[in-house]
Amino acid sequence: MKIQGLIFDLGHTLIELPEDPETLRSEMFAAALEVLHGRGIPVEETALVGAVERWMALRYGRWQEDWREYPLVETFALALGELGYGELPGELVREVVRAFLAPQEARWRPFPDTFTTLEELRRKYRLALLTNSGDAEHSWRLIERFGLRRYFDPIVISAAVGWRKPHPALFLRIAEAWAVPPQAIVVIGDLLDADIRGAHLAGMRGVWAAMAAGSG
Repeated sequence: MKIQGLIFDLGHTLIELPEDPETLRSEMFAAALEVLHGRGIPVEETALVGAVERWMALRYGRWQEDWREYPLVETFALALGELGYGELPGELVREVVRAFLAPQEARWRPFPDTFTTLEELRRKYRLALLTNSGDAEHSWRLIERFGLRRYFDPIVISAAVGWRKPHPALFLRIAEAWAVPPQAIVVIGDLLDADIRGAHLAGMRGVWAAMAAGSG
């Protein structure tokens, strides 16, 4: 069947995150702690890091089983609750998460050929964006920052839907929006177990963007 549409992943497919994980991790937790300490909440760094990473690991394990998206703001709320701060206002927890993600957001950058490739492909195919993300606002900030919105319709972010790739419902949502059969759609992404597996589960074709296989 003739290809009519392309579904792109975001992180490590269209944009890249330079490698320096330990420095980035330290900066992210430092930014979160700065907000908490500024509000008079005396959380210790070791305690916060331990609690957040425990909940992240637990929820990551659940993702592998049920393909549900667990928002990062909920993960932080659970971690802070474990440390005795379970009554914090939701807006404060969201502020902490925004601060936590800010150092990472600043490091993302488009691959050199992202825009020339998209410009060429948009002339021939319908384009959609489908990304796994624990924070929809974070993904939208990246999309807007790099001017990617104009290339894609629809844009589907897992945190806004409640499912993560490889759940086929995410992929089929796009096929239905386009009124295009799944067999006429190709998925491009860096993760075999999320992007390519999800494409196959939805009856689509997959292309592995192996040049920067990561975690998008």
